[in-house]
Amino acid sequence: MTSAATAPSLLLHARSDQVATLYGQWHRTTLSMALGAALLCTVLWREAAATAMLAWVAAILANQAWRGQLARAYRRAAPAAALAPRWGWYWSIGSALAGALWGVAAVAMFPASPPHQALLIVCIFGVTLGGLNLTAVYKPSFYGFVLPALLPLITRVAWQGDQVHLFTALVMGVVLTFVLVYGHHLNDLLTQSLVMRYENRDLIGELTAQTAAAESARTAAENANRAKSQFLAAASHDLRQPLHAMGLFAAALAVKAREPAVQPLVASIHASVEALEALFGQLLDLSRLEAGALHPELIPMPLQPLLSRLAADFIPQAAAAGIALRIRSTRLNVVTDPVLLERILRNLVSNALRYTRRGGIVVGARRHGNEVRIDVIDSGIGIAPADQGRIFDEFVQIDGAAGRMRHGHGLGLGLAIVRRLSALLDHRLEMASIAGRGSRFSVTLARAAFHRPRLDPAPAGDILTLGERSAIAFANRRIVVIDDDPAVIAAMSALFSTWGALVIAASDASCASAQLRASGGHPPPIDLIVADLRLADGASGLDAVRTLRQTLGYPVPALIVSGDTSDEAAAEAAAASALLLHKPVLAGALSDAAERLWQRASADRTPALA
Repeated sequence: MTSAATAPSLLLHARSDQVATLYGQWHRTTLSMALGAALLCTVLWREAAATAMLAWVAAILANQAWRGQLARAYRRAAPAAALAPRWGWYWSIGSALAGALWGVAAVAMFPASPPHQALLIVCIFGVTLGGLNLTAVYKPSFYGFVLPALLPLITRVAWQGDQVHLFTALVMGVVLTFVLVYGHHLNDLLTQSLVMRYENRDLIGELTAQTAAAESARTAAENANRAKSQFLAAASHDLRQPLHAMGLFAAALAVKAREPAVQPLVASIHASVEALEALFGQLLDLSRLEAGALHPELIPMPLQPLLSRLAADFIPQAAAAGIALRIRSTRLNVVTDPVLLERILRNLVSNALRYTRRGGIVVGARRHGNEVRIDVIDSGIGIAPADQGRIFDEFVQIDGAAGRMRHGHGLGLGLAIVRRLSALLDHRLEMASIAGRGSRFSVTLARAAFHRPRLDPAPAGDILTLGERSAIAFANRRIVVIDDDPAVIAAMSALFSTWGALVIAASDASCASAQLRASGGHPPPIDLIVADLRLADGASGLDAVRTLRQTLGYPVPALIVSGDTSDEAAAEAAAASALLLHKPVLAGALSDAAERLWQRASADRTPALA
């Protein structure tokens, strides 16, 4: 039974298909009528007048011929669904005529012989039931054929009046009722099937449209993301160079400024440049994390050198703010990516300094079985319980006055990068906080079993400034700087010179080699090459490093500075045994990287000297 809630448009399409089925079955209907007529004439050949039978057969065939013309007209017209009911009624008229002709035969040619009467009943019921699947397709056609064909027959049998014929008529009436009910339900099932087909077609159409819309949205998102990446790459390329040079100039100026009146101004400039470089670095870190461009390299390492660098960089900042920062020494070794772990801890310590107004901060590491937990504990403003679930989201910060989250006044990316880097390294990140009393951020990672000689950190009161440490490390070092940007060359030369190094600056390898040969005799020993990865006219800083190493005859430690953050750039630098730094490079990072290279070169030479 068709649902009352069925949409009229779907029902109309279903009726249209039913009508099309009727017209498509004309040949089968004609064959059924012809065979039935032939069978009836055979049964009644000696019981009815031949002229009456021939006239009846001719009427049957004429009706089917007219319906054949109607079927051809239907095919030519190919009517729309809205016109299907009209064509259905045309066909139903032909069905009613056919049924009426069979009813006429039942009355006009009803035989006197009981056996022939039985054969007539079987023949007419057989034709009716045999064509049930053909006529039940469309209800008007079904009722138009069945009722005119069987009601006259049942009436004629009952007209005989005796008990047997009355009982036979009753049975025939029951069969007729069954036929009507069965045909009605068959039509409902067929109609519902067609409606469901159109519903499914509409659903598939909607799903296809939604899929196309989703695909279009995905393509638009990919295009937007690609455009964002292209913009970031283009913008970062243009921003890195001046920011990189400005940071180096600021660091050099901080070393050279001696007048007490000038030093606060220089310190403010230097702090602003470092803050700008840090914000720029956070944006780049987040972009690389989103793009999946960071690939950790887990190795066993001692924690103490990393903690010593944190002490050197942050204890002076904490002291200037009136905050006690304690970084406890340790003998523990861990398995991690040294660069990425240092970024995590720097962000955590920097975050603790930002939100601690009084009291202190403690950084320490403890062993827990086969793991090491590094804690950064502060007595800052803390985080309200309702906000602790969102503190690691991008662009979310804490209101220093109320301990509540706020947006703006900074990027709010530090803790978001900590969360993503911890997940990338598979280090467990935990946080506990009490509003108004402070917070503890913990990073838990695997403990390494190997042991290295311990280098005790200097006491907190003897921590050297960046300029003092660098002046010791770079004193009388010879450094070759290769860059096609005059501002960067000037900034590098100024910074290294303030640290006591001797600088040879050039725009490419040939100019650097010419300066080395100009000194006469053998070229002086070179301690470090600092080169930009991409030079003018498509030249490569790595090729310049290889050329200078070949000229000098030994593997000079090399730092490659580049704005290219791709995996290809990192692979190129690693293949040339050079350390890659991404612009903008802080003076401290430049100094630390150079010291690491010299320590590595010294360790490589030690077996040969033994």
